[in-house]
Amino acid sequence: MPRLSRRQLMNSLRFAVDHALPGEADAVWTKLTPILARYPTDQRTPAPSDVKGGFSRLDQSIQQTQVDVMYDVGKAVAQELTSTDARRDALLGSCASDSQTSNDRTCLETFLRGWGARVLRHPLSTAEVTLFADIAGATPVDKAAVADVITTLLNSPGFLYRIEHGTTAGQPASPLSAFELAAKLSYQFWQAPPDDALWASAEDGSLLTESGFEAQLDRMLQSPRLRGSLDEFVSEWLRLDELPSLVALRNDPIYRSFVGAQMPTDATRTAMFEDVQLSAWSTLVSGGSVSDFLNDRRSYTADPFLAGIYGVPVWDGSGDAPVIPSQNRSGLLTRAALLATGTASTRPIHKGYLVRNALLCQQVGAPPPNASDRPPAPTDRMTTRQVVTQLTSGGSCGGCHNNSINPPGFVLEGFDALGRERGVERLFNPQGQETAAPSVDTSADVWLYDSEQRVISSAAELSRMVDESQLFESCVAQHYFRFAHARVESTSGDGCLLSELESVARSGAPMADLLKTIARHPTFKQRSFQ
Repeated sequence: MPRLSRRQLMNSLRFAVDHALPGEADAVWTKLTPILARYPTDQRTPAPSDVKGGFSRLDQSIQQTQVDVMYDVGKAVAQELTSTDARRDALLGSCASDSQTSNDRTCLETFLRGWGARVLRHPLSTAEVTLFADIAGATPVDKAAVADVITTLLNSPGFLYRIEHGTTAGQPASPLSAFELAAKLSYQFWQAPPDDALWASAEDGSLLTESGFEAQLDRMLQSPRLRGSLDEFVSEWLRLDELPSLVALRNDPIYRSFVGAQMPTDATRTAMFEDVQLSAWSTLVSGGSVSDFLNDRRSYTADPFLAGIYGVPVWDGSGDAPVIPSQNRSGLLTRAALLATGTASTRPIHKGYLVRNALLCQQVGAPPPNASDRPPAPTDRMTTRQVVTQLTSGGSCGGCHNNSINPPGFVLEGFDALGRERGVERLFNPQGQETAAPSVDTSADVWLYDSEQRVISSAAELSRMVDESQLFESCVAQHYFRFAHARVESTSGDGCLLSELESVARSGAPMADLLKTIARHPTFKQRSFQ
């Protein structure tokens, strides 16, 4: 039973508050914000074979801090929802404040069968209703008693975890119930509990029919709510959070000279993330393929600094996004978020590893124990490429770096540490004075797959080589499997699904079909007890 991720948990809490007090939900949420901020962030968890990367959904660790904060959150939500007689009455109805006490227990049980069921994402059994109602004791509609019930609900396993029992006992694999399937769909694509329409399809059983399932799947994938899930997948897969601050070195003489008159802002860094995320979203909603995402040359930014890097006007989100004029700005590989470093120096080793590991799913061995984790920096006389070559060409480093890591990174040296296209590399002394501007060498002997090895010298050629290999499509399929299932694939049990995902990704089909393939597969609709 997977633990809800932090984002899923926050969305579930907001859902609970919205459904309890829709007219006052914003005010309640504002009161909760300081407590919610204490809940730990999930950590990206790489596959055992990877040095870096991974998805936060794979982080299933349980920390004492999570338990403590959720108890405080549950109490705070309960206190807010019952802070006045009016709020309590809005929760329970008029039966909570009428003169009769004989209906108080029924009043509370009705609340549990309604709001409680939506919070726990399944209709409550008689035993469950009794269990929670008994917490209120002899005063079922007293504000403090109702608060105790709400606190318990929000700290129960049914809220904090996505529990699946299946419908067939004693079988190694059991079909999910309609409500379990609704929750799985909703958390997969929307990172939140089922909405009213999805809940209704579970209630009437139509979700368990092929036509009903397809109708809900299409509706969910056409909803703007899908973007949050897609943004998380793209950001974590491409490790966008590894981009350092673009302003931390604003007082450094070398960095100031490198950047020039206009300094990027914190908003520029965010815009770089969004540029990649919006490229993926635009590709998906327009019916584009995985390959189209790789080769998308449009700019999706309203940030003036980033738009200047791309040589396009800012985009306000309406109409077609502007096409980047430079032919060497060939798509994903040349988006600023994958090129910028927050310093005056590029990072060809980092870029080469990202191409190999994140975009092609090729394994690169861990560095030797004594290897430095500080990126090589140019001197006032040596280029970044020269320094990297000198540092990595010999000893135990040479094999991986010379053949696998460095070549793709060197090809991308045609872009500086802000992602600006360049033909020379400006070198500086410690005072920030330019000492030289040698031409950038972007040629490299690049091997990607089998016997395919070429000498190339531009990002456009590298993008074309990656696209032709179809390794990118296969890699996206593998990463999306891990994201969707919150686990690393099994070589014995997941081969058929991975092969199907790979075929869809490589076929040029709409990117949405990759998402649908996950949901349509029989294993998505089953609870495995193996």
